[in-house]
Amino acid sequence: MTNRYEELIHAFEKRLRKLISEYKLLQQQNDMMKAELIRKQDDLMHAHQEILELRKNYDHLKIAKNLATTEEEKKESKLRITKMVREIDKCLALLDE
Repeated sequence: MTNRYEELIHAFEKRLRKLISEYKLLQQQNDMMKAELIRKQDDLMHAHQEILELRKNYDHLKIAKNLATTEEEKKESKLRITKMVREIDKCLALLDE
């Protein structure tokens, strides 16, 4: 009888050690994945900022190109500048929140 209990206890201890080992491994993997997620979020944020900067530069180039002498081109440039000012105002409003 005691031999049977000892076998059960030994089997239980073996399974418990394996479970603890797997738990520690999963914790390590989770920590690595969290660090990777933070790196990816930083990369995404930098890429987003770069896109915004490139769009702004592109808009500036379009405005510079459109600052021509005809009235129609002047109106179009004024509309684009007005649109940019509105977008800046929206961004400032979001930052104030």
